[in-house]
Formats: sequence, structure tokens, C-alpha cells
Amino acid sequence: MTRRLGLVALTTPIGDRSIHWKQSLRLIGRDIPTHLGVLVIAALAGLIAPALLLAALHLVGWVSIGLFLPVGVALLAAVVAPLVVHADAMSRSDDVRIDVRHQLSAYLDMVTMLLAGNTGHEGALEQAARAGDGLLFVELRRRMREAGATGQSLVRALALVGDDFGVVELEQVAATAQLSASEGAPVARTLAAKCSTLRSTLAAEQEASARVRNDKVTPPLVGMAVLFMALIIYPALKL
Repeated sequence: MTRRLGLVALTTPIGDRSIHWKQSLRLIGRDIPTHLGVLVIAALAGLIAPALLLAALHLVGWVSIGLFLPVGVALLAAVVAPLVVHADAMSRSDDVRIDVRHQLSAYLDMVTMLLAGNTGHEGALEQAARAGDGLLFVELRRRMREAGATGQSLVRALALVGDDFGVVELEQVAATAQLSASEGAPVARTLAAKCSTLRSTLAAEQEASARVRNDKVTPPLVGMAVLFMALIIYPALKL
């Protein structure tokens, strides 16, 4: 039912805009038709539920209202409800994306160590993918099985996962390996250098993000300290 409603919604102007949500929704295991169906149901619930509640309160005599208030509340809820649902989905997607980037950092660490141990580049990519159980590692293993079954290079699996989740770093690793192979350069050495560079970049981004979060915590802490000082000093001044 939800997916059918979403397929109908795809034929509307919002269907053209929803294509930009594809990667974000994939991170939370939801496709575009299902998400649009959820938004439609949220809008219908927002349209019907407040009107029914106000009508019930009016019938039992708890409130006395006219026609315009229930209609206005229902229309407002019909707009706000899908926006809230969509914002919640995008928020959960952002949380998953952050977790995927942490997993990517660990994956690149493993690839770099395996390449330093003279493991072939495809062997290093495959062994590193078996080192974790997170979403990124699960998708890498799935794509690598598909690549192996079709006779493609495992580097292709990195490009596919990078495209699925919008992980640019994986696409860069795949492009670097493919370019090295086509030009006859040592793939393992080039791949190790690229992984090392990306690992340093991700570490720097995570450190910067941690500093930003710490900066956001400082003003509330200062405000709480000032409030406590005021609570302690004010009784003394009053005396």
C-alpha cells in the first residue's frame, strides 16, 4: 500500500525532486517510492487526525469551535507532518553517513596495512572488506561477490558502493586503481599512497568535526555556570 502510494506520487512534480534523495534514503534502507508513500500517509494523517480530534471534542461539549479552525489546523498539520517525517529520515541518514565514513577510515587502514605486507591489491581490498560487520563492509562484500560472479575487477565493487552511498573517497580509490592498471603502473603502490592520503584527510575531517562540536557545547556550559553563580550570589546580596 505504501509503495503504491509512492509510485503514484512519483508522477507528480515532487517525484522529479525526490531523485536527489536516492543516496540518502539508501543509507537507511528505504527506496524513493516507499519514502514518498510514507510522506503521503503522513500528510493524510495530518489532514484527518486533527479534524477528527477537534470534532470529537466539539461533540462532547469540551470545546466550542466553528468550521474554519478545524480546517485550518488540518491543512497546517497536512503540511507539517510530511516535513517532520522527511526531516527525521534525512537526520537518520546523516547519522548513518557519519558512521559509514568512520568505517571507511578503518577500511582504508586495513587496505594500507595489507598492501604494506606485499598483498596484491585485489587481495588487500577483499581481505579488508572481511574485517568488519558495519554497513560499508557488508555492502563491499556483497558488491565484491557480484563482481566476482560477473568476472569484473574488485575495484569495480568499490566504485559501485561509492556511487550507492555517495562516498566520494571510495570512488577516488577505485579511479586511482583503474588508472594505474590502464597505464601499467604498479597498482598496489599507487593504491597504498592514495589510501594513506585519504586516511589522513578523513582523520583531519573527524578532528575538525570534533572541535566544532566542542565549540557548540561551550556557550551552554558558560551560561549554566553564570546561572549557578547568580543563584548563589543573589541570596547573599539580598541579605
